[in-house]
Amino acid sequence: MTTMKRIQYHQYGGPEVMRFEDFEPPRPGPGEVLVRVKAAAANPMDWKIRSGEMKVMTGRKFPRGLGHDFAGVVAAVGDGVTRLGVGDEVLGGASIKAAGAFAEMVVADEKAVVKKPAGLSWEEAAAVPIVGLTAFQAMVSTSKLHTGQAVFVHGCLGGVGRSAVQLALAHGASVGGSCRGTARQEAHDLGVTPIVEFDFDAMKLAGRFDVVFDTAGTLPIKAARALLKPGGRIIDIAPTPAKFV
Repeated sequence: MTTMKRIQYHQYGGPEVMRFEDFEPPRPGPGEVLVRVKAAAANPMDWKIRSGEMKVMTGRKFPRGLGHDFAGVVAAVGDGVTRLGVGDEVLGGASIKAAGAFAEMVVADEKAVVKKPAGLSWEEAAAVPIVGLTAFQAMVSTSKLHTGQAVFVHGCLGGVGRSAVQLALAHGASVGGSCRGTARQEAHDLGVTPIVEFDFDAMKLAGRFDVVFDTAGTLPIKAARALLKPGGRIIDIAPTPAKFV
């Protein structure tokens, strides 16, 4: 296969370990698709993996490609792929172990790729996978939201936060949230109310929410509990040992 370009690294570390180098894309295996990348998105997970924070999962085989979320056009399919075909415009995510979306081509599992809606640009489509799936799992799969419930999203204007707000509203819930003071109007336009800053007094909103979703990982557990109605649920995507305790 023709040599391509990608951002990759030969050891875990900071930004200085990244290199823009030649690589040879692997042929898609069974259940995989090879995608010619049109756009890719950066997520906090990318630098955490590059720094070695997740090496228990990613291993020590180098060079490693960088990036997971992408949008592009299917260039080839492996055996057993039936839902997608060559020429399809798609969006999706490379696996944690494989990565490599910051490249001209990337291989991904068919199950992690879907057809791109015609109304989305390449850049918009690439920004969807990780943040959209994370928000969906929190708001729909875990919370099982329904009409009339109230949700508080800590960090409502981040990628996951914005997705969570829209999903919650679409399921008939009301949504409050926190953001920077300078972004209150943006949060209001998104449909968030009430809106507070990150260092808010939780007791002023005590007992108002069925679900508290901490997208930033910075909401103290005491504050999160104060916000909940009896029987409410706290969802946190940035757990720490102290929070488990």
